[in-house]
Amino acid sequence: MFKKFIKKNGTSIAIVITICGFIGIPILLWFASVTVIGIGILFIMLFISGALGLQQWKYVKNYIHIAYNQFAMYAFVGFGVSFVNFILLLNYCIPIKTHSETYSISKKGFSVHIVFPAAVDYKTIRRNLNPYLDEHVDDLLSANTITVTFDTGLFGFDVIRDCSFN
Repeated sequence: MFKKFIKKNGTSIAIVITICGFIGIPILLWFASVTVIGIGILFIMLFISGALGLQQWKYVKNYIHIAYNQFAMYAFVGFGVSFVNFILLLNYCIPIKTHSETYSISKKGFSVHIVFPAAVDYKTIRRNLNPYLDEHVDDLLSANTITVTFDTGLFGFDVIRDCSFN
């Protein structure tokens, strides 16, 4: 029954999933903007999930009518992006714990900087905080500290839930 289904619909399914993968790229970028995850980790996740997608070739190659290079595009763009989006969606929607961190704000003339401890991945947090900081410039200029509330999701990635200035 599975062989018959794949033979009849396999190519169409691969095309639809690849199109969904292209549509999923902006969604992936949004998840990267709210999840404290390094770009390198994101690329590793995409590569591993694309490699998992390639493993499907040995099971379906006799039943679908597409070339291997087209299947590779399905594996990395369609399956890979969709799978990483699914992981990040579960991480976003299922919080395991909540914690807050307070960072001091350094002001020198017209420049304002958030001071992160040495143990913090400040580049990733800074990238995720920038949209919030751009919306609240006046609060940033008058504050001495910023408190960021994180939810740690199902897969262990932090998600920024709230920021407040003190």
